[in-house]
Amino acid sequence: MDQKKIGFLNWVVLLAATVGLLLVSLFVNSASGVMGAIIAGIGFLVAILSWFQMRLQEREQFERLEMEELSRTRGGTSLFETADADTFPAKRSREQFERYFVPGFTALLCLLQGLAVYFPWKLLGNMAPLQTDRATLAMALLGLFALILFMLGKYSSGLARLAGQRLLSASANYALLVAYTCFLIVVSIGFVWAEFRSADILVACGLCVVVGLIALETLLSLIMEIYRVRVKGVEVRLLYESRLAGLLGKPEALLTTAAHTLDYQFGFKVSETWFYRFLADKLPMLILAQFGVLLLSSCFVLINPGEQALLERLGAPVVGRQVLDPGLHLKLPWPIDKVYRYHTQQIQSFTVGSEAGEEHEKTITWTVAHSAEENLLVASTNGISQDTNSVENKTPPVNLIAIGVPVQYQITNLTKWAYVNKGPDALLEKLALREVVRYLASADLGELMAHKRTVAGKTLQERIQASANERDLGVRILFAGVEDIHPPQKVAGKYEEVIGALQSMEARRQDAAAHAKQTNALAGAEVYKRIIEAQTDSARVTGLAEARASFFTNQILAHDASPEVYIQRAYLQTLARSVGGARKYVIVTTNTSADVIQINLEDKLRPDLEGVGIGRVGKKID
Repeated sequence: MDQKKIGFLNWVVLLAATVGLLLVSLFVNSASGVMGAIIAGIGFLVAILSWFQMRLQEREQFERLEMEELSRTRGGTSLFETADADTFPAKRSREQFERYFVPGFTALLCLLQGLAVYFPWKLLGNMAPLQTDRATLAMALLGLFALILFMLGKYSSGLARLAGQRLLSASANYALLVAYTCFLIVVSIGFVWAEFRSADILVACGLCVVVGLIALETLLSLIMEIYRVRVKGVEVRLLYESRLAGLLGKPEALLTTAAHTLDYQFGFKVSETWFYRFLADKLPMLILAQFGVLLLSSCFVLINPGEQALLERLGAPVVGRQVLDPGLHLKLPWPIDKVYRYHTQQIQSFTVGSEAGEEHEKTITWTVAHSAEENLLVASTNGISQDTNSVENKTPPVNLIAIGVPVQYQITNLTKWAYVNKGPDALLEKLALREVVRYLASADLGELMAHKRTVAGKTLQERIQASANERDLGVRILFAGVEDIHPPQKVAGKYEEVIGALQSMEARRQDAAAHAKQTNALAGAEVYKRIIEAQTDSARVTGLAEARASFFTNQILAHDASPEVYIQRAYLQTLARSVGGARKYVIVTTNTSADVIQINLEDKLRPDLEGVGIGRVGKKID
């Protein structure tokens, strides 16, 4: 089989490997499979470019042979010695292809390699977990791809080395690299199947780094090609051929390279020493020995405190040793015996409804979205008619509400948890969601947001526990709470307006009640005051009347006892009462009549300033 056919077969197989790897990786959700498909796609582009270049060189070779045959048959070469480039169109096409198309294609290839590193690196963390139930079929298909690519790559590489076909070497290197990549992906899927969940992502990151290094090598080759000295007749290295891909595709060349490096460094044939020969000859045995030690180490399993494990042999539980308690245990090597660990003493939790988002330093209101909300229906007693015969009583109004219900549980029976139901953790979350929806359908929105949160949590805990027992999950529900309850974010503003209006109405009602109590109390006090005053006036008038009657009776007795004295006393009392408030002057009479008395009848500012003496003539009484 000639070089062109092998090159054609290489790019066809690499194209099929690209499509197959992509389909298998999507089928099993393998991140490393996606990166393997990207590497195979890069190898397909390199292989098809080298195949085109092979065809151009073959056409040039046929053209040269035809010219030589034509020159030989015509008996001379003088006709063609002066021929221009148009005489050799195939040669000119090949030269133009290598001068313009190959650098342009290599630049485009470098850009594609850079994009193949940038976008997968950003999306690796967001990929869905690998589906272990499809892992065996995926590993079988990838193993078949690896075997076909390995055989084709080895044959192409040997043919390129022995026949000196340098154009075939580029596609052969990528065929071997994709073959080893498929083997590595199979191993990563196997580790994920053995409960090493991060193996697929780690291998994908490593392959992403490899593609990045190949892109960097391609970029450096383009830069060095610009400053390369062009010497006519000197064969140059292909721009699109990656030495890193060749080194990874043929790892046995590492020993040869290392031997030459050591020989040059130490100045003698290190590669001819017994240790180097022993290492080169026994390297496969050493690798097998390390693999055997690795399998032997899988016979020991250590169960940490707070954990329990299920022991399975060839996919079936081991009778008598189904559950392994904390401590050191022996088992058959992997993959015959497998251990699945569970945190049975750890309190596990999940949230039904709205899950808490990022922590915020400031207070978050209802109108600000701060979590992944899931709106649920909740009943409301507002607007329900009190008339039992009313049609409205049969269809109570409902509202939407965003609620978060954290549920904490603990595994009590590991065999029931693992074997009775498929996906018990997801099933428990669905059961909890069902009970929350059922409870909210019969709960009142106002009561649930106010004083019945604790009661709601207790009720939900009991209902979720009953549903778990019905499905024989083997768990104990430790806690179910109601938190982060609020209206949906889109209508929270209107809800706050309604609540504000209700609060304002209640405040005014309370103010009116307080005003009514104050007014009624003041009115009652005024009534009581007036009643007391009336009773007091009545008692005073009655007492005065009685006193007057008694006084009159006593006057009669006094008059009968001494009429003259009574009359004189009554006269004096009357006189005293009559002139008691008038100003009085006492004039002492003397035997002289020549005195002139002057009396000032003006009112004084103070009674104590009144004059008490009467002066003689010419004196004024103040």
